[in-house]
Amino acid sequence: MVLMVNNETIQRLTIDVGKETALLLLGVFSEELNDYFQQLSDLPTILHIREKSHAIKSSAASFGADELAEFACECENRVKMGQDLWVMEQFPRFLGILQETAMKYHDLALRKDLFEND
Repeated sequence: MVLMVNNETIQRLTIDVGKETALLLLGVFSEELNDYFQQLSDLPTILHIREKSHAIKSSAASFGADELAEFACECENRVKMGQDLWVMEQFPRFLGILQETAMKYHDLALRKDLFEND
C-alpha cells in the first residue's frame, strides 16, 4: 500500500533541517501543491498535465507524499505512451489526490509537536 504521507521521510527531513525549518518547508510544499491544483483545475491540455505531473512527482517524492508521487509518475508516463484517454479519465482522481495531499501537509505544517515523542 502506498502512503499518502511517508512519516519516515518527514522524520528524516526533521532530523536533517530541524523541526522549525521542517514545519516551514512542509507549509511551503502545501502551498506549492495548492498552486498546482489551481493551475490544473482549468481544463489543462495533455502537455500541461505532463509538465505539471513531472514537477509534482519530483517534489512529492522529496517530501514523502508517496501516493501523489506515484500517481503523478503514472500520469506522466501515460502521456508519454500516448494514452491520453487514460489520463483524462483518471484526471479527476489525480486532482483529488493532489488536493487531499495539500490539505494533509498543511495540517502537518501546523503541528508544533511534530515527532516530539520519537
